[in-house]
Amino acid sequence: MPSPRIIPNTELFSVARDMLLEGKCVRIAVKGESMLPFFRSGSTITLRPLREGDIRKYNVVMADAGHAFVVHRIIKVGTNEVLLFGDGNIKRGERVTLDKIYGIVDCSKLHIFFAKIWLWLLPVRRYPLALFRRVMRKL
Repeated sequence: MPSPRIIPNTELFSVARDMLLEGKCVRIAVKGESMLPFFRSGSTITLRPLREGDIRKYNVVMADAGHAFVVHRIIKVGTNEVLLFGDGNIKRGERVTLDKIYGIVDCSKLHIFFAKIWLWLLPVRRYPLALFRRVMRKL
């Protein structure tokens, strides 16, 4: 088996986008803390192509946010766009048009349940996030 290859995010996500548009699933390693506590840096997620009904609040999607590709949670669905927000972020969501969403991470019902609680904690989640980040650095 070939050893893993590290490539820049823009290149990785461009390839991932193309594969998703071809109907293929993509496994990627998470880099960064924007989706803590649900996905930590180094964990692996699988993105699959979108299906009818996937664009729903609380789902995690891969999208082109203009400045970068992101894997973030949908927190609001509009007619032509969605508002995305990283679980590990406390400010700054991304507005993305529906045609710029390429894949989805299948999450369990339990994951979605905790994500709803986590979103509800937005006004105070900087405190548990600080604790998560501190613990993750030690692991």
